[in-house]
Amino acid sequence: MSTQTYTPDQQTTGPSQPRRRHRVLAAAAAVAVAIGAVVLAVSVNVGNISIVAGWFPVFLFWVTVAVCVTAVVLRRDVLKEFAIGIPIGIALIALLFVGLRVTQAIPVGAPRSMYVWLSVTCLVAGLVAAGWRRARWGRRIAGLVAVALAVVSAGSAANQTFAYYPTLDRLLGQNANHFLDNAQLTSMRRDAARSGKLPDHGATLSVAIPGKNLTSTPRPAYIWVPPAWFGRTQPKLPIIILMHGTPGAPADWTRASFADATALAFAEQHQGMAPILVMPDINGSPFGDSECVNSTKFGAIETYLTKTVPAFMRKNFNASTAPGSIATAGLSEGGTCAMTLALTNSKDIPVFANYSGLESPTYLQDKPEQTIQTLFGGSQANYDAHNPPYLLAHEHFTGMASWFEAGAQDAEALPAARALQPLAAKAGIDTCIATPPGTHSFDFWTQAFRDSLPWLSWKLKLTPQPRSIPAQCTNSKA
Repeated sequence: MSTQTYTPDQQTTGPSQPRRRHRVLAAAAAVAVAIGAVVLAVSVNVGNISIVAGWFPVFLFWVTVAVCVTAVVLRRDVLKEFAIGIPIGIALIALLFVGLRVTQAIPVGAPRSMYVWLSVTCLVAGLVAAGWRRARWGRRIAGLVAVALAVVSAGSAANQTFAYYPTLDRLLGQNANHFLDNAQLTSMRRDAARSGKLPDHGATLSVAIPGKNLTSTPRPAYIWVPPAWFGRTQPKLPIIILMHGTPGAPADWTRASFADATALAFAEQHQGMAPILVMPDINGSPFGDSECVNSTKFGAIETYLTKTVPAFMRKNFNASTAPGSIATAGLSEGGTCAMTLALTNSKDIPVFANYSGLESPTYLQDKPEQTIQTLFGGSQANYDAHNPPYLLAHEHFTGMASWFEAGAQDAEALPAARALQPLAAKAGIDTCIATPPGTHSFDFWTQAFRDSLPWLSWKLKLTPQPRSIPAQCTNSKA
């Protein structure tokens, strides 16, 4: 009788290995199905899918949890790989959070859930790295997909708070409604002149507005023109300079806050008339923070916004040259900018709207002393000359009008608005203030612009006084 012996390599080909292989293949299939479901979901009626509310964030959450659990559980030696992978993940978490703190890349108000998902990303990445050599490709793919989905979920958590990309079409690149290039704009004007009829919509363009004495080239501005702009007798319309925040870009106003849709709805109620909207670059980069002042760090930003941009609009878009035909408005940093620019250039800019801005120019999240050093060359006098509370307390402004709006749940902007409005009224400025429910988000800024646009157009002497406005307004008696 012969005796058969088994080597260790032969033993590993027993029944347990096919079961392991089947589990890995099943996991890979589950990942593929999940990805396919996401692709199918986002391919159907893309434009109407909200990614900040409704079913999509819930769907993404559970798909991510399922794939992460699958990727973590399916491993040959769980205890050994956990013992190696978890310390790696913790080290990655520490490095990530130190980097975010140093670079100040995360905006104030980011949700805790975003930090949780970033931590999950690091832990899963550590576990994937620990088991990479021993893993088959099915488990490797599951791990990589789990890391990717955790990153996406972190971004989704932040996006649900700030509504930076409200819908899938905005995430996938649609920055505005009726986005035209110069040739299409010319054709549209020609058609309107030939027919004698105004178009049923406005147009948004991306236009380079060159500047001088700036430390970086401004990103292209966005410009929206109303239907009336296409008339045979082109009216000289006033302009509203809309300013974004940080992190941010000119496209924020149309991509996330739908300023073009709001302005078109307003124009439809006024025979196609509305102010021209110009959305310039105020920072030179996504994470810059110029506070719209002239400084060594950013160059002549204030001059660019108050002189260069209006001159460009008058030359190229037939904007009004009449006194009092410019208003500034902005969100977050841009709200502070709108107020500061108007107060320091009150003869040219007599109207401003501040949506969720702070009381004073603040570089990133620095203290006043650091802001003074970074943006004002260490000069307290220069800082005071651009600090709204100081200006409102020491100067008198005649013929100006201001709008303050901050969300009732915005812990920083709400007290700022409530402090600034009475100071402005005391300084001789007509004021309006609104504090509806809302946070520091693009959803709120969409509503704030919609609330104030009829008032802004009236103050710019383009359309009649609105019958009612959702704000408490005070006419200065001084």
